[in-house]
Amino acid sequence: MKRGKAYIISAAAISAQEPFKGVNSFEALPMEGGRVLCKDPDFKQFIPPMEARRMSSILKRTLAVSKYVMENSPLKSPDAIISGTGNGCVGDTESFLLKMIDEGESMLNPSKFICSTPNTCASQIAIALGCNGFNSTHVNDIFSMEGALTDSMMRFEWGDASSILMVVADQMTDALYKMLSFIPKLSSIPLSEGATAFLLENKPSERAFAVIEDTVQLRGEVSEGLNNFLSSNNLTWNDIDLVMTSDFPNTERENFSFIPKEKERLTYKQWCGEYLSASAFGLFCCSDILKNSAAQKRILLAVRSGANYSFTLISNLCTN
Repeated sequence: MKRGKAYIISAAAISAQEPFKGVNSFEALPMEGGRVLCKDPDFKQFIPPMEARRMSSILKRTLAVSKYVMENSPLKSPDAIISGTGNGCVGDTESFLLKMIDEGESMLNPSKFICSTPNTCASQIAIALGCNGFNSTHVNDIFSMEGALTDSMMRFEWGDASSILMVVADQMTDALYKMLSFIPKLSSIPLSEGATAFLLENKPSERAFAVIEDTVQLRGEVSEGLNNFLSSNNLTWNDIDLVMTSDFPNTERENFSFIPKEKERLTYKQWCGEYLSASAFGLFCCSDILKNSAAQKRILLAVRSGANYSFTLISNLCTN
């Protein structure tokens, strides 16, 4: 399916780093494992305290990062809102299930169940921003950001919207951390959470600082498929200035061995830790690097989960 380019005019992230900061201020997380929570902003700047006290952490973060992105743009409201999440509002899901057990499945307050659905965040953002347009949520494990991005770019190609707010988030609850910590390969890396938002437009403009040119998902032996992906965009490896990979620094060379050795590489999970939708944080890092680069650059974001890969082309060549 053909997709239109997506021009980024505003982006922000809430993560294990200081909120709403850029790559230049990030510090590497401890690599001995454990749970690393988000450094939250002062939510009173974005959400009335009486409303915030009834909200889960993921809902507060998605609202805050969305409002921050909109406040730092010339738009009052987007034409559409598209979100992505790996686990959704897992905290409210846990709370509802525990109350079912404790109260014998009777006299249950339905509010936790209503707030546990994955599309809760996108719905609340739409209410807060007064957006009555298209609204969808992609729940696709580690590739939920890629699903939301593909949907956004298809909407642009079809002419359904001229601006889209894309929000991607996951949370790390106590119960989820306990379950994940039993998995050997996750016991030695920082497990975290995060919320990232991008305001996208369908046309180039002076306010755009980066453009997402294309994205693809591949499986298995991906070398040929990746070369075909570059060729379909009239590119070769000579046109790629930097590869941003999803693995931690000590493993990325092995897991991305099909990338030419001479290509400059950078990883992002040493800054955000591991969580299902961390690729959105990687996309934010790419956009922030391009925003602050004096030279014209093109970055390939490479994300891996087992034998599954996604590749996204993003550059600061925003004039066409």
